[in-house]
Amino acid sequence: MSIISVDLPWKEGKRGRRTLAIADLDGNVKIAQASDDNELLELVCESAEPESIILLDIPIDGCDNLDDKHFRPIDKAIAHQTLPALPASKAASRGKGLKALLEKDKKRVRVYEIYPYAIYKFLAYLKREELLQRLNLDKFDTLLDEGFRIYWPPKYKRESKRDKRLGNVECLYSLLTDTNIGLNFQVPLHRPDTSCTLSELNRLCDEYDACLGAIVGIYFANYSSYACVAGDSNSGNMLLLADRWLSEQLSREVRVCHSEKRG
Repeated sequence: MSIISVDLPWKEGKRGRRTLAIADLDGNVKIAQASDDNELLELVCESAEPESIILLDIPIDGCDNLDDKHFRPIDKAIAHQTLPALPASKAASRGKGLKALLEKDKKRVRVYEIYPYAIYKFLAYLKREELLQRLNLDKFDTLLDEGFRIYWPPKYKRESKRDKRLGNVECLYSLLTDTNIGLNFQVPLHRPDTSCTLSELNRLCDEYDACLGAIVGIYFANYSSYACVAGDSNSGNMLLLADRWLSEQLSREVRVCHSEKRG
């Protein structure tokens, strides 16, 4: 089974990078690029297998019934954990349309919405607290606490000062290559350095976002209890990483279903 995580522009018809992180159950990852939606769909279809998991960094469900509102229940629920999301209304029906096109494939793929920043903050907090290795234990535990809400990981996209942004992108690189995460890059992941231009840093951030999505997809495919779907298919949902504490916080507002081993 393959796990295909896609970082893409929200605006339909926009040309430019679509970045894919294509992984297997063992965490082997390769990066691919598409210039438009047609090339993206071709790459996904080539890489997909029966029951493959496809992850899109864009709102999918729940955007049709927003009316004059801009945020879905799942967006509000994660915002209360200091995981601010862009207005789902900006995505319109793009995510839902892409999901429909991907599900036309005969391989019975499963398509989920992801939010890379939420995955990043969860993992970065655990790394700071030296708890990353606990994710790999066959146990569902309480790893976060109230400090998670007020924690802001280094800004790898919205930092205006170039030198500081470079250091923040390096922090994310270090997180993605941490052995406790378990990603094995078939071609070494590009690392930021002082020669990187702004556009090169933006390209790296697209790659890193796709990799963050691959992480939650790998955990979900391997039935880790720390992978969950928060929300519902009518009003919108996301595939997230959550411990007992975060799961309890989210479940006060939306439904939370954790991955479980079958049979």
